[in-house]
Amino acid sequence: MRVTSLRAATALLPAICLAQATTTHTSPTATTSATPSCTASPITKLCDYPEPGPEFAVASESRASCWSYCNAHQPCSFSIFVAGNPNTGTGTCWLYPGKDFDEKAGSTNCGNPSLFVDSKPACAGGTPTSGACTATSSPSALASVCGYPAPGDCFEGCLASDGASSCLSYCAKAEACSYAVFNPGNPSNSPFASGNCWIYPNGTFDAQSASLCSGQPEQFVYNNACPKPPSSSSPSPSSSQTSPSPSPSSTGPNGTGAASAAENQSSGNEGPASGEFPLYSCLITNIALLVWQRRQ
Repeated sequence: MRVTSLRAATALLPAICLAQATTTHTSPTATTSATPSCTASPITKLCDYPEPGPEFAVASESRASCWSYCNAHQPCSFSIFVAGNPNTGTGTCWLYPGKDFDEKAGSTNCGNPSLFVDSKPACAGGTPTSGACTATSSPSALASVCGYPAPGDCFEGCLASDGASSCLSYCAKAEACSYAVFNPGNPSNSPFASGNCWIYPNGTFDAQSASLCSGQPEQFVYNNACPKPPSSSSPSPSSSQTSPSPSPSSTGPNGTGAASAAENQSSGNEGPASGEFPLYSCLITNIALLVWQRRQ
């Protein structure tokens, strides 16, 4: 009789454990893209238009993604989406930083135009700024020259940069920077792509030190857009006597930041949640408990 009861109880265990696993398990939610929502007005559709340099032609998953890319790479007054796969909507995004759309340069002599020209996008959250202050996001060159000498201390004053905006940001964050020279290292010779940044801690730009350009300018000169305010001779009482205390939201009782906890919760390789354990553990535990009870 005991054997029969034990078999019956054991047969019910999978259903019980499966019910526990079903009610306590939480499915991971899909993450959403951080790409801002943008809108743009269509200007025209073209069959042909001069291509930008390779650094300004990127694969794009949609026309809307091209607007977001334009918004993130200022200055960008228009974008061109080159339609690719009609089934997926993917294509190529062309940007022309610092330039305006030239309708005369395009062609409409074809049956099915595949180049979609759109205006400067308007995006949720506005246009992002970069660098140490807002003024560095849209740099305006003081001069465009060739052959200007590097700073005396090139060990600390010569840096790789992904554009004139970043170069100006380096200048603003430096201990001392009067002006900066950006040397493009990209095929388009553009100040809005990668190159080298030269920082000059003092003095002013000397146009006489530059050479005549045989072609396009090879260097772009910028004054420090965000000079540091004069330092005070004596520290303020609030900064010298008061030390900030850890924020409860950022530090836990074990010194673990809230950001780390959030990161662990969002990870796709999470272990069982609180109160959960695998199905096989449930079966083994309950079978062992029944056997023990029958022996009493």
